[in-house]
Amino acid sequence: MRSEKLTTCTVCGSNELSEYIECRDHFVSGEIFQLSICNSCGFVFTNPRPFLSDIAPYYDSAEYVSHSKTSAGMINRLFHLARIYTLAYKKRLLNKYSTVTTLLDYGCGTGEFLEQMNKSGWTCFGIEPNITAREAAGKKKGLIIRDESGLDEFKPSSISAISMWHVLEHVYPLQERLHSFHEILDREGTLFVALPNMKSYDAQHYGRFWAAWDLPRHVHHFNPATIKTLMHNCGFKYIAAKPMLLDAFYISMLSEKYKHGNTKYFLALVNGLKSNLQAFFKDYNYSSLIYIFKKS
Repeated sequence: MRSEKLTTCTVCGSNELSEYIECRDHFVSGEIFQLSICNSCGFVFTNPRPFLSDIAPYYDSAEYVSHSKTSAGMINRLFHLARIYTLAYKKRLLNKYSTVTTLLDYGCGTGEFLEQMNKSGWTCFGIEPNITAREAAGKKKGLIIRDESGLDEFKPSSISAISMWHVLEHVYPLQERLHSFHEILDREGTLFVALPNMKSYDAQHYGRFWAAWDLPRHVHHFNPATIKTLMHNCGFKYIAAKPMLLDAFYISMLSEKYKHGNTKYFLALVNGLKSNLQAFFKDYNYSSLIYIFKKS
């Protein structure tokens, strides 16, 4: 594997970095990857990481559910059932926090969310770099799906809402991409960002087996403080954060599989419940959060 070593923090620019943890790619390659932490702001990132030109093979699996419709296996079947609920939840959030109905879904996968918003009367566009997922999304009626270069086609202030559902952690040119979003959002534009939370109970419980590290596909690993710092630096104002309650159970199921070699569903259920209860009663560190930002 060719890789690049980062010497400065992507969020704050500090060069005071330390080794954080080593984790295995349990999903595709079996390789071990190192994470670094910024001693200044606490941001954690995969370091070294594969070159962007070499990352595609790490997504090359029929089980990568955001890029396919596979329902093979209990975990994937549960994922697709849960998606029915989460699509409706995301739709409610967009209708609550965005008054104009022009949407760009960045990293739209196979287009299920865009399809739902399109049926609700929104004008929808999608960006999806994976060609298999993009072709599947493009077959859905009324959707306009572009590859990564299509982002340059949007005029300044032409979009009222941008959504990224578990996508930002994959994006290599992090600040560059966020500055692009800032430019194409209108004056009251809203940015919706769903991210796993490395400060959650399930992350702490499973440690190096936590499935949401998802190395090397996830090159950035956020917590509420670091995502707020990054967004502030890129011209966005924090509005709210909303929990994704089902993620704690899904991530716990995958983590049990990675840790034990088989999925211990009861333990996953218990740990997912513990994660949500601790977040609710103590620290709001849910397994995944949807952050809502306004252009400032």
